[in-house]
Amino acid sequence: MARLSSAALVLAVLPALAGAGAEYGREPAAAPTRLEARALEAVRTRVRPAPGTSPALVLAARELAARALSSDPSPAAILVAAAPDEVPAAVARALPRPSATHAGVGAVERDGTAFVVVLLSERRARLDPFPREVAPGAQAALSGTLLAPFSRPRVFITRPGGEVVDAGGAAGPAFRVPLEFPGAGRHVVEVVAEGEGGPEVAALLTVAAGGASLDAPTRTAAAPEPADRSSSEAGVLAALNATRARHGLAPVTAAPEVAAVARRHAEAMAAAGRVAHVLPASPDAGARLRGAGVPYRRTYENVARAGTALEAHAAAEDSPAHLANVLRAGATRAGVGIARARLPSGDPTVYLAEILVEPPDDGAASPLTPDARVREALWRERARLGLAPLTADAALDALARDAAEHMRTRDEPETDGLADRALGLRRRLAAVDVFVAGGPDDAVRSANVKDARFARVGVGVVAGDSARFGKARLWIAVVYTD
Repeated sequence: MARLSSAALVLAVLPALAGAGAEYGREPAAAPTRLEARALEAVRTRVRPAPGTSPALVLAARELAARALSSDPSPAAILVAAAPDEVPAAVARALPRPSATHAGVGAVERDGTAFVVVLLSERRARLDPFPREVAPGAQAALSGTLLAPFSRPRVFITRPGGEVVDAGGAAGPAFRVPLEFPGAGRHVVEVVAEGEGGPEVAALLTVAAGGASLDAPTRTAAAPEPADRSSSEAGVLAALNATRARHGLAPVTAAPEVAAVARRHAEAMAAAGRVAHVLPASPDAGARLRGAGVPYRRTYENVARAGTALEAHAAAEDSPAHLANVLRAGATRAGVGIARARLPSGDPTVYLAEILVEPPDDGAASPLTPDARVREALWRERARLGLAPLTADAALDALARDAAEHMRTRDEPETDGLADRALGLRRRLAAVDVFVAGGPDDAVRSANVKDARFARVGVGVVAGDSARFGKARLWIAVVYTD
């Protein structure tokens, strides 16, 4: 018995997973053979709740079985070689007890030995029909519904040249996102959703424009995994910076304090046997950085698992949303952490966490005060929205400054009665936005900046450390009136 590598799996099964037709979202016609049916029954006795049979997974598993691939670890596929009569028992022994919504088993016999591949899939979305092949310049809408408990779908595309596009998303489980395929080549389309463990990939599709191949580009053989964990982590950081360099971005520098946070999360994933951004013993990356006293404005995290650290990083870059994190222009520092473990099959595996950090904006590079920079950000946002400019109001500024100082002192982004105090200045309409931010430009988060009824604004900004929100925070209060 052996688990199959993620890269080999993707290369071999994409056409079968897509279905026999020209669209995603439709299952092909495929009936399990007698041997495959017996193996599937063994799967259903082992996996709870019992997964349904997916014809697409049957075809994919059958193709892998015919190739009799071997040994690199992957959580999605298992290869069993046994005498035909011993297949059900061999499959039952090989399977851990994961959760799965769909399963497929492919089997071939050679010289008295049955090669059986089991594919387990936990589907997170139901997709409407979507083309696998398009003409250059074509447009198509990707639509579907996330399955519980997933929410907030968002679609990303990696273009043939490596550019990542955030195509938008939806607030509810149903989504419909128009996509463009401007040039020939292989486009990777990904649906990311929020789950109990943070952001997760809900669907991954490959679309060929202009007759391009659906297959992933062939990679050079991965270097052996270094025995020293720090060397493995340094190798991943070098690979990450090589990708940034190919896209004309400056490298991120190694940050030991961020790497320590990443390593602890990798260890938490290994202990849980699960790849996730959020675990019971390890909250989201922002909370982990704050708990470690690491200041940041924005943070981006990639998590993955594979046979080696570099293979795990390569798997992350295959995901458009993860690649987008690698290519964040504002990120200047990063930490990489790995943890080594064994899968239930006994195969070695590596859990990887990469955290990229955009440092806090302390305003040192700007001649403007933080208050002035907040106003400037609000002015730009109003202009972008096509709304009339706001007028700075000294009386509102005083209210906002007092509110910001009060928030910092209490370590609480709340300002009871601030709108009423603004109405006391003989105004008919007032609203307040308050938040804790990593830089003045974050003021565009102010929801009321979009309200055309407001004509005046007051801004208050106080800098300081927060026990709740981390170091080098800005406490911002914005007061609007007519």
